[in-house]
Amino acid sequence: MSRSIRTAAAWQDQGVSAAQDHDGEDSRSRTELVNAAAMEARLHQNSYDRFEDAVAAYIGVNRTAMRCMEVLDRLGQLTAGEIAVQTGLTSGAVTAMLDRLARDDLVQRLPDPSDRRRVLVQLTAKARRLADEIYGPLTGEMGQFEHYSDDQLRLIEAFMRMTTRTLDRHAERVERLRRGRAAQ
Repeated sequence: MSRSIRTAAAWQDQGVSAAQDHDGEDSRSRTELVNAAAMEARLHQNSYDRFEDAVAAYIGVNRTAMRCMEVLDRLGQLTAGEIAVQTGLTSGAVTAMLDRLARDDLVQRLPDPSDRRRVLVQLTAKARRLADEIYGPLTGEMGQFEHYSDDQLRLIEAFMRMTTRTLDRHAERVERLRRGRAAQ
């Protein structure tokens, strides 16, 4: 465990326990709750980045390609121009990225049945299989968060804390998968 992770975990544990009075009630002020929720958001982002870095390394692509694949997963078939809009990339960068992803059998280009001049891009079965392998276990754990609403800052803080820990566990899992594959 790195120093920053230990520090973050210590902050999380100390922050909640120190704020609880003898009845177990959270006695933090609204300002303290806002600051705690903001810290949890930062910790969540760091964990999310670590997880996505591990996934990208396991699949063998960069984070930009991951964004492209996420857009295709979320929105379905798109043109290269639509991908550029969704990702904020230039059309040239999208074309080069799609060439690499197609070469790795992660996306495929198809003629648009309604307009023969257009080409649509979609994820391949290989990409979907990798996504299921990586995100399936994470998705299975996300169900634990469904009972939370974001009506109160305490619930947001709790949600972000669990998300951070979940992503850390899954980043470690994907890193182990990658090491195992490299050892074969």
